[in-house]
Amino acid sequence: MSGGFKSYVNMNEVEKTEPESQKKDVKKIANEVFGGPMEPKLLPGELVIAEGHNVLKFNSTDDFNHGVSGALFCTNFKISFVTANRSSYDLGELRQRNQLLSEHDIALTCVEAVYQVWNGKKKRLPPGSNIQGRVGILEIHCKDFRILPFSFKFTPKEAERNVVNAILHHAFPTSLDLLFAFEYNPGKNLRIGIADTPEFRAVKDWERELSRVHPSGWRVSFANTNFKMSDTLPEQFIVPSSLSDHDLNNSSPHFVDGRVPLWSWSHQNGSSLVRMVELRSDTTQTQYLERHCLPSTQVVPLEGLDSMLRAIESTHPERTKASIIDLARLCPSPKYIQVAYYKLRDLCMPAGAEDFWAADQKWYSLLDGTKWLQCVSACLSVSSAVAERIAGSRQTVVLREYDGRDLSCVVASVVQLILDCHTRTLVGFQALVQREWVVCGHRFTDRLHHVHAKDKDNEESPVFLLFLDCVWQLLQQFPSCFEFTETYLTTLWDSARVPLFATFLFNSERDRYVACMDAKRDKNDNTSPTLMPVWDWSLQFSDQDRLLFNNPLYGGKLAEYFPEHPSNGPTVVPPNPTNTLGSFKSRNKWKSKKKKQAGASAQVSFATPSTPSFNGPLFPINIGAGLKLWTQCYMRWIPWAHTVGGGPPSEYFHQCLLVDELHILNMKIHSLEMSKPDEHNTSRESGMFFTFESPRGFDANDSLTSAFPYSPIGSMDRKSIVGTPLFSFLRRMSVSSYNGAAANGDD
Repeated sequence: MSGGFKSYVNMNEVEKTEPESQKKDVKKIANEVFGGPMEPKLLPGELVIAEGHNVLKFNSTDDFNHGVSGALFCTNFKISFVTANRSSYDLGELRQRNQLLSEHDIALTCVEAVYQVWNGKKKRLPPGSNIQGRVGILEIHCKDFRILPFSFKFTPKEAERNVVNAILHHAFPTSLDLLFAFEYNPGKNLRIGIADTPEFRAVKDWERELSRVHPSGWRVSFANTNFKMSDTLPEQFIVPSSLSDHDLNNSSPHFVDGRVPLWSWSHQNGSSLVRMVELRSDTTQTQYLERHCLPSTQVVPLEGLDSMLRAIESTHPERTKASIIDLARLCPSPKYIQVAYYKLRDLCMPAGAEDFWAADQKWYSLLDGTKWLQCVSACLSVSSAVAERIAGSRQTVVLREYDGRDLSCVVASVVQLILDCHTRTLVGFQALVQREWVVCGHRFTDRLHHVHAKDKDNEESPVFLLFLDCVWQLLQQFPSCFEFTETYLTTLWDSARVPLFATFLFNSERDRYVACMDAKRDKNDNTSPTLMPVWDWSLQFSDQDRLLFNNPLYGGKLAEYFPEHPSNGPTVVPPNPTNTLGSFKSRNKWKSKKKKQAGASAQVSFATPSTPSFNGPLFPINIGAGLKLWTQCYMRWIPWAHTVGGGPPSEYFHQCLLVDELHILNMKIHSLEMSKPDEHNTSRESGMFFTFESPRGFDANDSLTSAFPYSPIGSMDRKSIVGTPLFSFLRRMSVSSYNGAAANGDD
C-alpha cells in the first residue's frame, strides 16, 4: 500500500503511539490508492445524511482486536462503510456481488438494533434518541444475523455524534413514506419488472392463471374494484362462477375485513384449494356497514356462509362436501413464530468465539429449545395432509384463518409446491409469491417491522421466512424437482428487507395504492413514485451472479440430456403416513420418552424420500431427522461453523461442472448429427455459474467454504471441532473428501 497505509490496526499497539500518528488522512490515502475520494456509491435519489472518517470496522469474531480503517456514511437508503483496504475485494468472484449494496453496506430496514459498547458493557440505544457524548464502539445488529461493530476512537466527536444520531433516526422510520422506495428516481428509461412474472394487478394475469390450471366453475370477480368491498383483497380475484358480484357484496360484511372466500388453486381431478377468513361478530358487522356507508338492509343471515360453501362445493365435478381446515388449531401463531425466531437468532448470533464454543457443547438441545424447526414441521405436516386430501381423496379444501393473511399464505403456497410442478420453476415460484402473498394481503409492513411507530403494537413475525424455510426443506429432500437453488431463497429473504422494492413493503394492495397517491400529491408534479418489483433481479445482480439461482440438478434441465431417463416420466408418490392433521400443541413435543420414539420409528422411516419425477407430486418427511437447519441463511456469518472445501457449495461446484460438460457434449453430438462440426457452437447456454472449461481458476477444495456465496474464505480460528455436536450436524452436508479427513481427525 502506498502512503504507509496500515489496513488492520491492533488497538493495544495503537494506544502506545503518539496521538498525532493515530489520525491518518483516510481521504488522502484513498486518492493515492484509487485515484479518487472514498465515497459511497449512491443510487438516484440517495443522499448522504452524515459521515465520519477514521472509523474502524471490526470483525466481531475477533473480540474487537483488529479493525479496517475507513469512512462510515449514513444515507437515506443504507449505512455504508467505505475502505481503501484492497483485501476487502479479494476473492470477489467467490461472492454474490450485489449492485445496490456492497459487502460493507447495510440497508436501513435491515437494522435490528443498535448497541453502545463501553468498557466491556453493552447498552441498547433507543430508536430516535440523540447521543451527546462519545460512543466508543457502535455495534449494529442486523436482521440477517450479522453483527457489525464500528469504533469512533479516532473520529472527531461532532462527526461521531452526527453519524450515530443519523443511524438511530433513519434506521427506524416512523411512517412508511420515509422509506427510500419513495425517494428512488431511476429515470424514465428504466425497464420495470419482468414480463414473465405476472404481478396479478391486471385481469389478464388472473385469466392466464385460470387458463393454465383449467378449473371448472370458477371466474374472475370485479366486486372489489377500487377496493370498495375489502381493503385487504386485490381488486380482482377468483370466486365460484355461481356467485355474482352482488352476492359477494352482500356476504362480505359477514367476514373479517370483508374478505370473502377466494380461490387459490385447482387440481386436475376437479378439487380446489380455497382460503377463507372467520366470520365477524354482529357488532363488527354493524361497524363495517357504517364505515362503508352501506344500508343495514344489506345484512344477510349467517346462513349465508352455507350458501358460500355450497357455491364452492358446486365447482367440484362430484359435488363432494368441502373439508374445512382450521389453521389456528393446527399451525403455530404469528406470536409463537416470532418467539421461536428470537431464540433462533440468539443461537445463530454469538457475541464471540467464547459464546460460540460454549453453545456448541449443547447445540442440539439449544436448537430444539428454539422451537423453530417445530414450526417448520407443523406447516409441512398440515400442507402435506391438505395436499393428500386434494390429490388423493379428491376433496376440495377450505383453509380457515382469522384474517387469512398469515398461515393461510404459508399452507396454500406449500400445497401448490407439493402438487404443481410449475410453481417449482423460477417464474412459477415468483408468480406464486406474488399471488398468494403480495396481492392477497400478507402484512409485510407489520410482519417485517418496516415501521417503528410508538403508538402501534409491534406485530413483527417472520411468517414469510418460515415459508421460505419450508421451501428449503422441500428443496433438500427433492433436489431435482426445483429449478432454483437455496441461494435464490436466501437472496429473496435478504431482498425482503431492502427498502427499495415495493413487493415487500405494504400490508395490502390498497395500502400500496394509497401510498402512491399520497406521494404523488406530495410531489405536486402529477407523477407517481417509481416503485420497483423485486423480480427484476438485474437491478441487484449481474448476469453472471444471477446464474447462482440455477439448480444444476433440476430435472427439467437434465431431461434435455437424458430424455429417456426414468425419472422424467409420470410418477405417483403415495401419501406420507405422517401427513395427519392434529393440533399444533399435541404435535409440538419433540422430547418424548423412548417408548414413544420407538412407536414413532415403527411408523415413520427417516430415510431420504424416494426421488419422484421432477413434475410429480412431492410428499416430504416433515418430522424429526427429516428436517435440517438452513445453515446458509442462518449461520453464514459464523466463521467457526464453516467448512473449507466442503459442504453444499462444493457439491454445487462439481454439479455445475458436470452439467456444463454435458451441455458441451450435447452440442457437439448435435453438431455431428447435422454433419456440420462447429467447435464454436459450445456457448455457455447451460446456465451454470461454474463452467467446465473455465471453472474460475481456483481449487474448490481450498477456496470455497460452506458459506458460499456470502462469505469467502478468510482468517478464522480453526480450533478443532471434530467430535462436537455442531461438527456432527454440519458433517452430514459435507462432500466425501471432507468426511474422510474428518474421520481421520484432521483439523
